[in-house]
Amino acid sequence: MGLELTILQTSDAFKYSRMLRATSRTAIEYCRRHGFAYESFVGIKRGFHGAHATFNRMFMLTELIDRGYRGWVLYMDADAYIYDLDFDLRAYLADKQGHSAIMTTIPGETVAWHINAGVLFFNLAHSSTAALIREWKRRFMAIPEERLRTLTSVWDYDNDQTMLYQSLDQNVALREPVLFEDPMIFNHHEARFIRQFLHSLDNDIERRTDTIATAVAEILGHDRGGTSTSSVEERVVAALYHLILKRGPDSGSTGYSHLIAAKGLEDGIPEVVGLLLGSPEYRTRIGAELARGDVEAAGSQKG
Repeated sequence: MGLELTILQTSDAFKYSRMLRATSRTAIEYCRRHGFAYESFVGIKRGFHGAHATFNRMFMLTELIDRGYRGWVLYMDADAYIYDLDFDLRAYLADKQGHSAIMTTIPGETVAWHINAGVLFFNLAHSSTAALIREWKRRFMAIPEERLRTLTSVWDYDNDQTMLYQSLDQNVALREPVLFEDPMIFNHHEARFIRQFLHSLDNDIERRTDTIATAVAEILGHDRGGTSTSSVEERVVAALYHLILKRGPDSGSTGYSHLIAAKGLEDGIPEVVGLLLGSPEYRTRIGAELARGDVEAAGSQKG
């Protein structure tokens, strides 16, 4: 029987949903060509704020176990995308059935299980994997509802990465079957298989999303046979820049041309329009125009 693997992704419905739409394109394409499954969830399984979507993976993993699934699971954060669509995951996992999970150590950390939880592999066929997931989820469920209501950012003490680290740190039996891997394989912004563009690299969510969307478009565009886009797509992007941003295109427009080339005019143009309308530049310009209109209206009323 061949390798059974499912890629999981999740996000809230607002802040990270656009980023998820971008990165999911690489995950779905990877699954399509390699015969794997893909599942995603947008929303919040338990909690009150968008940041709580990060805990969704615990529920999604539990749901897979309850359904009787016993294959591999590859979880990817919304800011993680597959860089190498030809990476041979079957060959990579062939000798790793004895491990319950595969995680990457944070660069510079001396303790192997100081991990980055943004990309994780779980082997649901291993005897201790379900126990690890249960312990991880138990720590989250122990947070009272009152505390959860105040937890608007997960990068306090109560966050899923810390909970997973504690689950490993405090239970040798759960930690021993885990393989701690080199992040340059699948959990780094320059990794050769899966790249993650972390908040620490750019804390502007819109700009970070644009960067990721451009990288995804280039990966899919290059994969379809060519590193340059046609003049048709460039002209379309130039027209959209003039229409929406009231200026000509710049070096950043290349990614939008690649995106249209990768998705086609029918699907690509609406996506580029949405990205431009959601850009900080457009929102700033509209805000200035509205403010100017209010001033002019006030002046006419006085006259």
